[in-house]
Amino acid sequence: MAVYGTGALDMYNTKKEKVLFSITEKNDQGRSFYEVDNGLPITQQEQLHHYLREADKDTICVPSTRSMRIVTDPFNYTHEDQVLPIQPEQLFFMDYTSKKDLENTDVLDIGLGSGVLSIFSLLNGAASCVGLDINSRAKMLAGYNAVINNIDKNFHIKDGDAADIFRSVDGKKFGFICSNPPFEPTPPGIDYYVNSAAGIYGLDFVDDILANVDRHLLDDGLLQLVTMAPGNAKKPFKLYESIEKYLPGCSVEIVLDLQPILYADFVDRFKNIFGHDDELINHMKKTASDDGVTHLHMLILKYKKGRHGRITEINAQKVYETWSTPLGV
Repeated sequence: MAVYGTGALDMYNTKKEKVLFSITEKNDQGRSFYEVDNGLPITQQEQLHHYLREADKDTICVPSTRSMRIVTDPFNYTHEDQVLPIQPEQLFFMDYTSKKDLENTDVLDIGLGSGVLSIFSLLNGAASCVGLDINSRAKMLAGYNAVINNIDKNFHIKDGDAADIFRSVDGKKFGFICSNPPFEPTPPGIDYYVNSAAGIYGLDFVDDILANVDRHLLDDGLLQLVTMAPGNAKKPFKLYESIEKYLPGCSVEIVLDLQPILYADFVDRFKNIFGHDDELINHMKKTASDDGVTHLHMLILKYKKGRHGRITEINAQKVYETWSTPLGV
């Protein structure tokens, strides 16, 4: 594994609690899907080593194409550089990724976070993976997770750049580009998690990816995003406006999760949980109302370079994001 820039493989630079997730592929009546088996709190480095040794004794937990182990920050780590724990959207991504799209291809993961999508790709046949992130803590944990899943040989971690997302891979093309980008509608001007803040509609990073992705995809290469997007109760029409702007006349498949959340409910948590000013949040809600935005949809976006057509929708086979808490814990 090569690590470039400020990220480094160093689990000893902090005593903060972490969480060790075990993720396993399951099968039910011929349909495969991924689940989190458990999330174990880790308070000391020695405790993490103990859990990993015990897991290696259980063949179900040994890293393979069917399982992986991922270390993240816990939800109660509230600093801006939080490395997000495993969330429903990452399982959504795995369930709707074709192994054929990964086979022997070079992958780019934009906003790698814990590295879970990169590791999933490499465990399922990718030839190599480059992961980009602006967060040094994310690069540290992603590198550690690559090592404990035995895929570090073909994994390269580079500095991300919020102002120029593809800067670190300028001139390079990939067969598969994936991202679970920051997607939370966020009040302007506040300090917030770098893994989440994405403008009033949560589309800032998605728009940048769509605007520039063709320069970095091979012919017939695939872009696959898992994100949240604003719209009405039926569809994320603000995302469709972006697709029509940046990928006009192209075939794009959308897989919609089954349970959207009200935009107003989602942004109200900036008042109720984080204590931000009522006026700021009310301005966001008024802007959304004026634009006809009432809901936020969790979804998968798939775009193959060079394929002409239109936007098509299918529904997921189950509910992924239940919104049981504001962050879907």
